[in-house]
Amino acid sequence: MPKSQKSRPGPGASDSPGLDPAVEAGSGPDLDSIMAAIKRSEQSVLTKIDSSVMTAVGELHGKIDNLASDLRSEILSVRAEFKKSTEEVRRENATIATRIGDLEEEANGHANRVVALEAKVNTLSTQVSRLTDKTEDLESRQRRDNCRLIGVEEGFGNIRPEKAVAELLKEALALDYTPTLDRAHRGLQPRSKDGVAPRPIIVKFHYFQEKVDVLRKAMVAGTITHNGRRFSIYPDYSAAVRKKRAIFTEVRGLLRRCPGVKYGLLYPATLKITTPAGDQVSFEDPIKAKHYIETNLCPQETGESVS
Repeated sequence: MPKSQKSRPGPGASDSPGLDPAVEAGSGPDLDSIMAAIKRSEQSVLTKIDSSVMTAVGELHGKIDNLASDLRSEILSVRAEFKKSTEEVRRENATIATRIGDLEEEANGHANRVVALEAKVNTLSTQVSRLTDKTEDLESRQRRDNCRLIGVEEGFGNIRPEKAVAELLKEALALDYTPTLDRAHRGLQPRSKDGVAPRPIIVKFHYFQEKVDVLRKAMVAGTITHNGRRFSIYPDYSAAVRKKRAIFTEVRGLLRRCPGVKYGLLYPATLKITTPAGDQVSFEDPIKAKHYIETNLCPQETGESVS
């Protein structure tokens, strides 16, 4: 038989070449058992896995439900507290709004009252100013017949001051008549101590023309003495007028050092200056008057010229 021809296997021969048919026949049931056992094991493992997964999923669902329940309770609690707080805030806001409204009404009322009070104060201030001016004018009118004697020693004329002062004026000013005085008394302040300037004597003339004559002659005389002591005679002005006139004291001192310049302090406090050329100027502000004197009249450094 040629080598290229081989015998065909029989119908019961195995597909695996070189295997013993007896061996192949004996291993078939064992493989099926193994595969069956593997399937059973796999099924058991899958069953256990499914059971574990289901158990875990159940536990997870339970925890999620518990958490959801707790979270829901917390949310409800927070909502309740927030609602309560919101209601309290709303009530407080309503109360504050009511109070603000009341305050606005009161503020408007007070503003109206303030406006009315300001108008009333302005009216009263105007009236007080007018009454003050009128009072000062009345006081000054009551003093029109009065003079003040400054520098007369204490103790003079204590018994009959009117007669003593009248004789003093007649003698000191060389009058050809004895002035008629209604009253004469010292200032109301306490008596001066030794070495201190004596209190002024306030004199009320019975006749206004006699007072004017005494003042004119006192101005012309310049220096007036009594018992070797110098004294002065001035009109008796009110305290307010004296204060207004006192602010020109420095300016009048400058004018005394200006030769040929005449000046006078008009009532109540207006400084009138007559220059050597005959020009007349008036000042109510001492600063402006001082500037004018220093600029135009050139007061001397030494010497005095009493006008």
